[in-house]
Amino acid sequence: MAKKVLLISLLLLGLVVSGPARTGYELKVKEGTSPGGGQELVVENALVRYRFWAEDGVLASCYLYFAPYGTRELDVVPGWTQDKEPELIQDVSLPLEIWPQGTPPEEPLPHRIIQVPRGDKTLEVKLSWEGEGLAVEKRFTVVEDALYTVPVEIRLVGTGEGIRIVLGHFPQGKGVPELVYLYDGKKTSSPLASGSFRGVGLVGRESVFFWVFQGTEGLKPFQGKNRAGQPVFGLEIPTLSGELVLKGTLYAGRNRYILLEKAGLEEIVDLGFFSRFLVGVIRFLEVLYRATGNYGWAIILFTLAAQLFLFPLTRTQIRSMAKMQRLQPKIQRLQRLYKDDKEAFQKHVMELYRQEKVNPLGGCFPFLLQFPFLILLWQSIFNSAELFHLSPPFLWIPDLSLPDPYYIIIVLTVGVQLLGQWITTRRSGAQAAGGAQLIGWIFPLFFAFMFRNFPAGLWLYWFLYSSIQSLLQGIVYWELSRVAPPPEPKDAGNN
Repeated sequence: MAKKVLLISLLLLGLVVSGPARTGYELKVKEGTSPGGGQELVVENALVRYRFWAEDGVLASCYLYFAPYGTRELDVVPGWTQDKEPELIQDVSLPLEIWPQGTPPEEPLPHRIIQVPRGDKTLEVKLSWEGEGLAVEKRFTVVEDALYTVPVEIRLVGTGEGIRIVLGHFPQGKGVPELVYLYDGKKTSSPLASGSFRGVGLVGRESVFFWVFQGTEGLKPFQGKNRAGQPVFGLEIPTLSGELVLKGTLYAGRNRYILLEKAGLEEIVDLGFFSRFLVGVIRFLEVLYRATGNYGWAIILFTLAAQLFLFPLTRTQIRSMAKMQRLQPKIQRLQRLYKDDKEAFQKHVMELYRQEKVNPLGGCFPFLLQFPFLILLWQSIFNSAELFHLSPPFLWIPDLSLPDPYYIIIVLTVGVQLLGQWITTRRSGAQAAGGAQLIGWIFPLFFAFMFRNFPAGLWLYWFLYSSIQSLLQGIVYWELSRVAPPPEPKDAGNN
């Protein structure tokens, strides 16, 4: 039997090591007309759809269309409602409006939009405007596989006093994102009178919209209102004489520590004990990814490491379950012998367990230990889904952070679990408890139906775990088959 199980496991593993070639992402660019009738440019990379409008030369939208399990599509630019179909709140100011005189201009400043390809994976978007005494150019660099980051450069040439750059709408009320300032690597809830100002933005439960700048000497953050009374936040240039070039990076994406850390913004979020432990697991998966070049193999190595760690307990669990199944006919015979004397029945069952060195609860704890590993992997995939999404596909699965589009990994997992149930049924005999057997056949099907839309990476772990369990189960049953069966329980009349 052990050889048969090993052969089947190797065949299933063969299915898991062959698949299609890698597919990539491409920047998608589309020109159109904005709601105000001006020029619009839409640029989409692997995670975000950016919209630029010529009126006031603004970044109108950063729409997160990549939404793995447990998340939703949403627009990160403040000023959009977060309904199923986001709508722009009336009269809001969008990034990066320029107020040349320190107050909102009477009419929108018509910018010109130019797109400049910088290779196959990068597109530079220029928005420029020139007025009396002032010329403005804003540059956004959209990269195909960037993790929610967009390098930004703002160039102002001319003279002026109190010029303001709007960085975004400042939402009011309960449950809105928090406005956070960054000074000398530390976050604050309000501007400071001293210290090196580094960035400002909104930090919410789901998303982060944050600007980081270099060379902000002489600039200061401000909060104010536009002509419609909508609150805004941004930067003020007290005096401009000549040329000012302000370089920085915009992070407009999901609130994920591992992604914020890569953007250099780990200071704006606080980590609890579990979150720190989870970050460690994500980093471990990244190490495995760099070693193998694929998150599929990283999950396989993670699973093998987990199972190696749990092997002593797993083997104990399987032996306990196997012995319990082996004793079922004896226990059922004791039930018949002592059907009218429950106390005597329990006494003889415990004696049988003692003789066979079986702990009826021995199989529970090792099995429950699997779930912390499963939960850690699930949370790791959830909190780093973008890393999985931008990595090469694994076999037929284009993205391990999303469901298997063909449900193949689910079918393989159910097949392995049913194989393990068949081994149990065959070895335990026809006299085993029918209810437990029925649950053993139905549970894999029920589990597959309930969690069919979970990330494929999680199903890959469960498939490997189930395969290892079935293999070890076959080996344990083979070992026990070489041991003499337990003695028959004594007849009630001989006691």
